Amino acid sequence: MVDLVTVAEEMMRFEPEFKEGGFVHTHIKQNKSDPLVAIKSAVDRMTDLYDLEHYQVGQVSEIILNRLV
Repeated sequence: MVDLVTVAEEMMRFEPEFKEGGFVHTHIKQNKSDPLVAIKSAVDRMTDLYDLEHYQVGQVSEIILNRLV
């Protein structure tokens, strides 16, 4: 079983989308739209890399959102 909190923390630590200047970070900073949409988009693209099932995208995205805001 995949520990979703660990996956979320790894994504935030290693993926450029979540670092300063990255897609998600910039999207949230500029308040372009719902931050959860940007996070879900990034997480969805990483499902294969992190061995996630599609239904887990929302859960991981919520964890990341709570850590970023």
